[in-house]
Amino acid sequence: MNDDPLFENDEPVDWIFTYADLMSLLLVFFILLFSMSKVSKSTLESALSSIQIAMSSKGANVSQQPDKYSDGGEKVIMPERQEVGIDKDLLVPTTDTASAAEALEAEKLEEIKAMAEVVSEQIEITQLSNVVTVLQNGDQLIITVDGQTLFESGESELSWQSDYIFEELIKMFKFYFEFSINIKGHTDNIPIRTVKFPSNWELSAIRATTVLRYFLEEGIGAQRMTATGYADSVPIAPNNNENNRALNRRVEFVLEKN
Repeated sequence: MNDDPLFENDEPVDWIFTYADLMSLLLVFFILLFSMSKVSKSTLESALSSIQIAMSSKGANVSQQPDKYSDGGEKVIMPERQEVGIDKDLLVPTTDTASAAEALEAEKLEEIKAMAEVVSEQIEITQLSNVVTVLQNGDQLIITVDGQTLFESGESELSWQSDYIFEELIKMFKFYFEFSINIKGHTDNIPIRTVKFPSNWELSAIRATTVLRYFLEEGIGAQRMTATGYADSVPIAPNNNENNRALNRRVEFVLEKN
């Protein structure tokens, strides 16, 4: 017979299993405490913050005491917010921006005004004012040449007089190289019906492109120029007599700063 108190009739007593389980749990508990003692304060705070952020969208308190798992604290880390793209062109300009834009526009208009005065003076000096006019239209400078001087009636070939006129214009265009040039052909309202020109639209367009080719051959960059035919759609005088119709037959050079 076994005299060991842990055995009864050579069989172990039942409470020994419970006792062994309890000792195992205590051992695990002390090992866990020992492991936590090696964790720094900052590491524990970060872990707590991560857990709180995951469980709540209101942010996490990070100035917590590691030994007190409470909701206290002073600094709050908010969850990262999704940035929404904003089109800056849609923003309302501030007063300073609007004032700067107005000042820039005023400076641009003054530049065109001064340019118009210089070109007009040059037209007077070269005695072309009877067939060439200069007009400022906002930030555009419009140089108008009498159509009868450039073309014979119903024709698109340049006359001999155009050389002298265009020679002066080419000097101006080369000097003001930062300006684009829109060449516009205009006619009166008398219809034309020929094999070559079924209407005034074709006539005005061909005249505009003929002028463009002339300037292109004289060294004006193609990227600066455009040519458009307007027929009789934009008259500057009523087409009720010959003098007014002569005014409407014209070629315009619209200069605008790029």
